[in-house]
Amino acid sequence: MLTINEPIHFIGEVKPIDHDVARINSIDGLYKNERQLSKAPTFALTYQGTWKTLVKNCGFTDTMAKKIEASYHDLYVVSTQWVQAKLDEAAKKGYVTGAFGLRVRTPLLHQVIRGNRRTPYEAEAEGRTAGNALGQSWCLLNSRACSEFMAKVRTSQFRLHIRPCAQIHDAQYYLIRDDIDALLYTNKHLVDAVNWNDHPDIYHPEVGLGGEPSIFYPNWSKEIEIPNGISEQGLIELVQSATG
Repeated sequence: MLTINEPIHFIGEVKPIDHDVARINSIDGLYKNERQLSKAPTFALTYQGTWKTLVKNCGFTDTMAKKIEASYHDLYVVSTQWVQAKLDEAAKKGYVTGAFGLRVRTPLLHQVIRGNRRTPYEAEAEGRTAGNALGQSWCLLNSRACSEFMAKVRTSQFRLHIRPCAQIHDAQYYLIRDDIDALLYTNKHLVDAVNWNDHPDIYHPEVGLGGEPSIFYPNWSKEIEIPNGISEQGLIELVQSATG
């Protein structure tokens, strides 16, 4: 558990960052400590927690927790409105619809009016669970990408060279024969599958999905990250450099 007893100095005191992908990603380097400190409250609020969650789980005072909660919802106002609209719909229909048509039933929400003092705690808790499911269901993107990629593999010359091994969180693992052509094929077609975002709930014209493969070579203790679109010669040089 992350406990922070001192005032949070990064709220309102970091320099503005332009809203382009490269600069947003630069936060990891520019504000490494602040980024780490923000993870626990950000995850808590993303998964439908409240300022009370921040007091209980992160050790914030009531005042600071309320300030963080308000700042979060100001920053992610579109996301907050989207989730609330989905929950309002669930109160009418009795379910929310997540990724790829996945439905989560909300029988308690279906029987109450949301957002007033008389809304039962159990119904609000059910709403938070349903709200979590809206985002977490999109973890299925990992499975969707694997299915698309393996469908291509099975009709290719590499159908006996590439085998799915495991999915862990947002990572996919494959056993690939020691064949540079099979590796280049994977770097092209697996990345294409991971980049898919052709759905209105996740599509954005500037901020897309992506991934960068790694190989563990010559054994599991040696990870080599492979840039997207690398050439055959570039890959050979990369592996030679990494393995000495």
